[in-house]
Amino acid sequence: MKNLLFLLLTISAISFGQNKFTVYFDTDSYQLQLSELNRLDDFLKNKELKFTKVIGYCDYRASNGYNDTLAFNRANFVNGIIDKVTNQKHTAIESKGKNFLQDPILALNRKVEIYYEAIPITVHENKKDTAVVSQELNSLVAQVSKAKAGDKLILKNLYFYNRSGIFRPESRPVLEELNTIMVVHPNLKIEIQGHICCQIGADEEDTAKVRAVAVYNYLIHNGIDKKRLRFKSFGSSKPIHRIPEKTEEERNENRRVEIQIIEN
Repeated sequence: MKNLLFLLLTISAISFGQNKFTVYFDTDSYQLQLSELNRLDDFLKNKELKFTKVIGYCDYRASNGYNDTLAFNRANFVNGIIDKVTNQKHTAIESKGKNFLQDPILALNRKVEIYYEAIPITVHENKKDTAVVSQELNSLVAQVSKAKAGDKLILKNLYFYNRSGIFRPESRPVLEELNTIMVVHPNLKIEIQGHICCQIGADEEDTAKVRAVAVYNYLIHNGIDKKRLRFKSFGSSKPIHRIPEKTEEERNENRRVEIQIIEN
């Protein structure tokens, strides 16, 4: 009888237990750094997930009101990524602020916990070969070195979550390469130009501008003087291929970020 009771309790615990995944934030920030975005992206793309709850937390510093708002913004930011990647809406969001058992290590309190049920699915390998990516980055360095004022260069392998300015983790190499180019060429000034695909006319969300601004902010955050940068949205007014596009490849080439050399 004792063995049977133990078995039933174990089954019950398994049935009602919740899976949890946690991401961590910098102080006073509700946006994830690329390293944490990378972890979150790997987590989302390797499983088919049914989400039950997203909870935001803060460390104990600052007031209750400030921490409650920051914790909610963290949870809302993560939930927005989940929505865009999985198209699962209406996940419950909670904000606990600093009102929970705090870890002595403050960094471990600045977090969002994602509760979910997971069904493993087959993982598809990225078709883009690492050597090809490296070659294209080297090509960008060479192009910038030879470029003159007015020239435009496409930032290949720069990807965003659907209709957002949030970088996908695989964008990190090209962002880091662009930042390095700006450091190595201290007189280089550029305009970051955003383009979208698939529709003619105005985009109410102005996704092209949002993405151009995301690159602009990334460079400033990494120490590039904003006087060397500007941004512009062209929407769908300057497609490489006629809209509507015929293939996914054409759509991918139309939805792009370019840099125009202002001064080199």
